[in-house]
Amino acid sequence: MRPLRRKMEITEPVTMLTDYALAAVSFVFAYIMGCNIGPRTRVSAWLWCAAFVASGSAAALGGTYHGFTKYVEPGTLRTLWSLTTYSMGASTALMAAGVHSAHIRPEDGTIRWLVSGILVTLIGIVVQQTGVRRGQNFNHNDAYHLIQIVGLYCLYRSARTLRDRPGIER
Repeated sequence: MRPLRRKMEITEPVTMLTDYALAAVSFVFAYIMGCNIGPRTRVSAWLWCAAFVASGSAAALGGTYHGFTKYVEPGTLRTLWSLTTYSMGASTALMAAGVHSAHIRPEDGTIRWLVSGILVTLIGIVVQQTGVRRGQNFNHNDAYHLIQIVGLYCLYRSARTLRDRPGIER
């Protein structure tokens, strides 16, 4: 006789999936940036690579938080959410450091992609704060995650054009 199994129920399945999609995109950008670290991008590309790893970690942790709330102790949930927010902060700080370490040339599109990434991210934050819902399963967090994928793409495009500032130790 087979033991009865309880079916696992995902708390917020769409939020979990969009978070995991955001994590996957972030990790792909981190991998590509890591593969492009060279003599002229040793500092800036490394910082952007680390920023995308932190962003991917935040999204993966957030997806786990949203997906498995019913199965995790409250103290562990608080820790999971704290790690999520710390990772988001680290990602932002590493992106700022990546820009600061770079020699930015307006003619190569760096500024346009960077500003676009920041604006798309801000639009996503505004949408997230509205609490909008589309149907039973799609909410403000899901919309933010999808918008942020576009924002990260713009930031990635900006990072790809950066070269280290002259005088940075290599």
